[in-house]
Amino acid sequence: MESVIFVLLIIFSALMFNEISSLKKRVKSQEERINQLAKLTGYDNLSSYWVSDEVKELATHLKRTGKEVEAVKRIRKHTQMSLLEAKKYVDALD
Repeated sequence: MESVIFVLLIIFSALMFNEISSLKKRVKSQEERINQLAKLTGYDNLSSYWVSDEVKELATHLKRTGKEVEAVKRIRKHTQMSLLEAKKYVDALD
């Protein structure tokens, strides 16, 4: 009896993992579409990659003081950027 419950639990977990992965892909796709629409319509501030002037200024200050890792963390905290995207963004700052 215990082995049947264990097997059912494993199957249920695998199905849930698959469903969650599928939903994450759909959300990512929708975010990309929204970002493209925001860019095309001139509403960049609606993009999940939009960085406010305040956060940009802080990241620039952190970069200039040699705290690039902290700058990348701040950018990621306030946007939906991946680690690589945030690193590229910080590298492009003055």
